[in-house]
Amino acid sequence: MIRLFGGGFIGLLLLGLWVYCVFDVISTDSALARNLPKMAWLMIVVFLPDIGSIAWLALGRPQFAGWRPGDTARAPRRVVGPEDLPTYPASRAGSPDERLQAWEDDLHRREEEHRRRREGGGPAASGDQ
Repeated sequence: MIRLFGGGFIGLLLLGLWVYCVFDVISTDSALARNLPKMAWLMIVVFLPDIGSIAWLALGRPQFAGWRPGDTARAPRRVVGPEDLPTYPASRAGSPDERLQAWEDDLHRREEEHRRRREGGGPAASGDQ
C-alpha cells in the first residue's frame, strides 16, 4: 500500500506530466512561447523532466492556452487594422494626396448640387439623398 502511493504513484504522475509537457511544447506555436524560444523549452523539458515541466507550465506556456496540448484558441491574436484586411475599400487605397483630391472633388460636387437645389427649389439631378 505504501509503495502504491509512494514512489510508484508519484513517479507515474510525473511521467504523465512530462509526456503532457513534451507534447504541449511541440504543438505550441513558436510565436506564442513565452520567455525562451520553443527549441530551448523543448530541451529544458526533455533534459530536466520534473523541473522543466513545471517551468514550462509556469513560465513558457502561452498565457491563455487551454488544457489540450497546443490549444491556443483563446489566445489573443495580433490586432489587425482595417486597411490590412482584404475587404478594405479600393476607394481608400492610394496615396494621401490622391485621397485628399478625391475628397475635395466629392465635396465640390456636393456643394454644387446643394447650390443648384437651393437656387432651383427642386431635388438634385443625381438623386443623392
